[in-house]
Amino acid sequence: MLEAFQTHINKEFPELFTASIAIAISGGKDSTVLAHLLRHCKIKFDFIHCNFNLRGIESDDDQRFVEKLAQDFDCNVHIKSFQTEAYALEKSISIQMAARELRYDAFDQIAVENNYDTILTAHHLEDQLETFLINL
Repeated sequence: MLEAFQTHINKEFPELFTASIAIAISGGKDSTVLAHLLRHCKIKFDFIHCNFNLRGIESDDDQRFVEKLAQDFDCNVHIKSFQTEAYALEKSISIQMAARELRYDAFDQIAVENNYDTILTAHHLEDQLETFLINL
């Protein structure tokens, strides 16, 4: 798998080797695997983590995991913490839509402030289906 990923990156995305990159990392499997794969390819990156404060101590545990991983990988980590439920109520939108708005606004702000060329996100098949249904 590592060799196939590296071959794919070399062929389709060679600009990643010289770009200024941040990974949107939740602490879940997909974004953590992406970080490990890119590290294997010797691609430099930083992390962006959004703590939506929706799952109590589990949200804080995810943040601590990401901070520790950033330390282990010797990369910068940008943490954004949100009061997502309050934002959703204020905007009269669902929690999921609130989290999406907050997340992408944070990505834009952090990218500008830190001159990132690219912010990478990891998605699995169920994420793609969810995005399709939201857009539908």
